[in-house]
This record gives sequence, structure tokens and C-alpha cells, in this order.
Amino acid sequence: MKNPELKQIESFVEPIWCHIAPFGEFEGRRGGETVTQLCDKRAFNRLIEGFKPEVLLDYEHRAENTDDTEAAGWIQDLALRDEGLFALIKFTDRGADAVRNRRLRFLSPVWPLDEAGRPVSLKSCALTNTPNFKLRPVLNKAAPDGENQTQEKGEVNMKELAALFGLPETATEAEILAAAQAAFEKTAELETKLGELESTALNTEAEKVADENEDKIENKASFIECYVANKEFALKMLENIKAPAVPAAVANKAAAKTPPAGWGKAVQNKLEQYRAMESGKEKDAFLAQNKDELLRLENQQ
Repeated sequence: MKNPELKQIESFVEPIWCHIAPFGEFEGRRGGETVTQLCDKRAFNRLIEGFKPEVLLDYEHRAENTDDTEAAGWIQDLALRDEGLFALIKFTDRGADAVRNRRLRFLSPVWPLDEAGRPVSLKSCALTNTPNFKLRPVLNKAAPDGENQTQEKGEVNMKELAALFGLPETATEAEILAAAQAAFEKTAELETKLGELESTALNTEAEKVADENEDKIENKASFIECYVANKEFALKMLENIKAPAVPAAVANKAAAKTPPAGWGKAVQNKLEQYRAMESGKEKDAFLAQNKDELLRLENQQ
């Protein structure tokens, strides 16, 4: 299957994104002397802000060193990605052919440097086999958004995975897989311990809530189980349970009332009271007022 970038270049229609500079500090030239050029986000963002299309892509910097200004392509745009600075390049037929047949595989930007060593503006870029930066070949790097991304023999992916697990770049696939398995097991162990700690803390919390509301809770163990399973529901339920009324205590003897006469003796019910009454209006009125209760008491006998 052909590389998707190669298909794009063969069409001579759609521009493609290519990596032209990584982040870091590199040797450079300024005013005839060797200096350190600083390629950081600040520098690259300045290049992007000041970019005006189209910028020339030539062969081996011939436009800088000779009168040959033949274009291998034209840079349409710049973008900042995790790996550094990318350029959107629309190749010419000859430029695409040089890349497609691997005659020239890398990119080399040209820019002036400020006093701090940061690039000021992108002047041009060249197809070359001797870049100053460590870059991936043009056809081995897909669009910076990850679409159609390819890796040559998986080398880059394996190196990135090795670094992720703290292994050297020379780590074998078996060593990387072993490190990944160990990391997975460690993660699972930590998750189990965390779950146990959370469960213990929740049980302790539930017991405290139960103790604080013992006047509302009849079954403490059941409440704790409910609290651990669904804390929100348990608290909501607790809010809607009315605590039992507590009888008012007598503060001292002066505040206590003397019981009424006959207190403590058997209470005469209304049926007995009705039977004991003499016939007349008073008895009739009593009957009319307590008819239902008198019938109920009558039926109970």
C-alpha cells in the first residue's frame, strides 16, 4: 500500500504538512559567527504570526548561494505542533519527483536570528539530504493533526514507547511489552488499594452519621449498608425521618401540677357513663353526641 503522502505528492494538487524544525537549541550562524539558535514556542509563534505566503522551497539552498531560484515547492502556511514547526507545502512537479524518488528527503529552513538567537522570519526553505536539524524524512511524516500518519518500520513508535516506560531507546519489543505489563499490574494494584481505602473511609463516615442520628435510626447496621451503597439516598432518607417527640421534663417540684382527683383509678368509659345516666334530655343529648363511639363499645361487649 502506498504512503498516503506519496499519493498526495503524485497528484500535484493538495499541499501537505511537513516537519521543518524541532524544539531545542542548535548551532547557527549570525553575521558570520557561530551562535546558538533557540527554537522554542516563542520563536516559532513569531514566525507564524509574521508569515506571508508563498515562501520559496528550493533545492539545497541554491536560491541563497547561487542565481538558481527554481522552486521545488511553495510554503502556504506554518503551524506549531508537539514536535515543533510544520510547513504546509505545495510541491512542484520536479520537487515532488525528487521527494518521491528519494533523491532529496529532508527540509532545511533559512531565517535570520535576533540577539537572543531566536528565528525572526522564515526567508526560505530547501530540500536537502544534510539538514541542520534532526528531522523525519518528508514522506515518513503525515499531516500534523495525525491524519494518515505513518512511521518507518515502527522505529519512532517503539522509541517513544521505550521513553514512556523509562527504558533506553535500544530497548527491545519484548522489554517494552514487559514494562507495559508491569505498569498495568501496578496500576491495577493501586486501584484496588484505593478502592479499599475509600470503602473503609465511607464505612467510618456512615457509622458516625448513624451515631449522630441514633434517635431516628432503628437498625444501625442496615443504615450503614444503605449509606455505603448510596450515600445521597441515605442522607435524603434521613432528612425526611421525624425524630420521636421527647416529653418535657419537670424542672422542679414547684413546676409540677397536682394530679386531679381520682387519678390512677379505673376510667369509666362512655357506654358505662351513658347507662348510668337518668333518662331525659341530658341523656338524649349525650347519645346524639357520642352515638358512634357508644355503638362501637356496645359491639365490643
